Amino acid sequence: MMDNVLDPANPALIEAGATVPTDRPRRFVVVDATIHDLYGRELSRYLDHHNCEYRLCVLSASEEAKTMEAVFTVVSGLDSFGISRRHEPVIGIGGGIILDIVGLASSLYRRSTPYVRVPTSLLGLVDAGVGIKTGVNFACHKNRLGSYFASSVALLDRSFLATMDERHISNGLAEILKIALVKDARLFWLLEEYAELLLTERLTGQTLTGDVVATDVFSRAVGGMLEELQPNLWEKQLERLVDYGHSFSPTLEMRALPALLHGEAVTVDMALTTVLAEGRGLVARQERERIFDLMRRLRLPVWHPLLEPELLEHALRETTRHRDGLQRMPIPVGIGGARFVNDVTLAELSDAAGILRELDRARATTSGHRHAPGKPVVTDVDGASDADGTCVIRHDGMSSTWEAITWSSLPPGASCDVPARSGTDTFCFILAGEGELLLDDVPHPLLPGHLIAHRSGTVHRFKNLGTADLSWLVIAVPRPPAAPELSENAPTTECVA
Repeated sequence: MMDNVLDPANPALIEAGATVPTDRPRRFVVVDATIHDLYGRELSRYLDHHNCEYRLCVLSASEEAKTMEAVFTVVSGLDSFGISRRHEPVIGIGGGIILDIVGLASSLYRRSTPYVRVPTSLLGLVDAGVGIKTGVNFACHKNRLGSYFASSVALLDRSFLATMDERHISNGLAEILKIALVKDARLFWLLEEYAELLLTERLTGQTLTGDVVATDVFSRAVGGMLEELQPNLWEKQLERLVDYGHSFSPTLEMRALPALLHGEAVTVDMALTTVLAEGRGLVARQERERIFDLMRRLRLPVWHPLLEPELLEHALRETTRHRDGLQRMPIPVGIGGARFVNDVTLAELSDAAGILRELDRARATTSGHRHAPGKPVVTDVDGASDADGTCVIRHDGMSSTWEAITWSSLPPGASCDVPARSGTDTFCFILAGEGELLLDDVPHPLLPGHLIAHRSGTVHRFKNLGTADLSWLVIAVPRPPAAPELSENAPTTECVA
C-alpha cells in the first residue's frame, strides 16, 4: 500500500523493479488514456524530477479494446524505445485492463521483461493488481489468451480513487463483496455497516471513520485474495474460492458489452448462485435478503435479462471445460463460508434464474419506479429555458443575494465555454458525471459533490471526460457595489461537500 505515488518526493515508483542504480533511469510507461488526461502532468513532472528518460504509451481501455492488437502496440513501443531487458522495468498505470495488457506484453517481450503495476481503479487495487495472471480477450471469450507473470512490484495507491466515477467504485466493491461472501464475515459486516460512507468517500478516507473503515476493508480484501492465491499461484488446484462469481459472469459480461462492467457481471453471477445455494438449504432466506440488500446499497445489479437458459448452458459448459472437466463451482454457505459443487444441473440453474428474475421484479414493484436521469423539475419563477436547453431560475425579487441558479448538462466528449461576468462571483456544484473545468486555462477535475468557487471575470470552460452526461448547478452571486471580490489567495479549486 502506497500514498501519493506521483509525489516527486516519493521515490517508490522510480525505484520499483530497478536492479541497478543509475543517475539517468529509463522507463517505458503504459498509461490509461483517461488517467493520462487526469494525471499526465503529474506523471511527467514526477519522471522529470527524477531525471528519467521516458516514453509514454497512452492506450484507451475497454473490454472491446483488450486484444492482442493492444499488446502489439505496447511491444512496438518497447522495440522503438529500446530498454535494458532486466534493469529497466516497464510501468503500467491504469485499471485492470491496462494492467492485463502490460503484463501479457511484458511476459512475451524477449520472453520476459520485468514490469511494475500501478492500479488506479478500485477493481485494480483489490483484484487485478494483486495476482499474477495476465490476459486479453479473443473472439467472444474473456481472457482467452494470457499468461502467469508476476509484476516486480505492485504499488497500491488509493488516492487515485478520488477521481473515479461512482459506478466504477461500485464495480470494484463487487470484488470486495466476493471475498466477504465466501471467506470473511467481518468484511461483509463492514460493507453492510458502511456501504454509503464507502461510496461517498470513494474509500479515500476523507473522514476519520471513513479512513479507519476503508483501511480495514482494503486490508481484508487484499489480504483475503493473497491468502487464496499465494499457495496456488499457477492454479495447480482448480478448486479456487476466488472463482466465486466467475462461473457465469465471463459469458454474461462479453455478451452484454458494453452494458455491464466486470464487477456488475460478477454480482449477477453471485446473486444467481446465492439463490441456488438457498434452494439447497446452504443459505437462509434472511441471509439471502441481507446479501441482496447489500448488493443494491452498493449500487450493483442482481439481475440481467440475458440470464436465460441458453446462456446458462453455454456458460456452464465453458466453465466445466476451463476447470478441467469438473464444475468445481464455489457457492456460498451462509455469509463468510463456501463449498465446491460438481452437480449443478441446467434445470436447477434455470429455476434459480427464474426465482432471481421474480425477486428483482418484486423489488421493483414494492420500491416503486425510480426517476430516470434527466433534467430536474424547475418551478416557474419568472424563468424559462434558454435556447440551448439550459434551465434557469431567475427572479429579481426572490432574494437580495442570488441572481440566478442555472442547471446545465454536457454529453460525453463535449465541451462549452462560459462567458466571464464582471461583478459576479460564481459557485458551481457538480451533480453527475466526470469532467474538467478550465479556469484561465488551468484544469481542475470535476466529480459529483465537488463545489467550485471562482472570482468574477474568470474565463471558464467545461469539458465532459466521462461516458455519461456531465451536469451541474451554477449559482451566480452579484457582489454589492462596495464588496470586495473573492480573495486572490483564496482557493479556486474544488471543495468536496
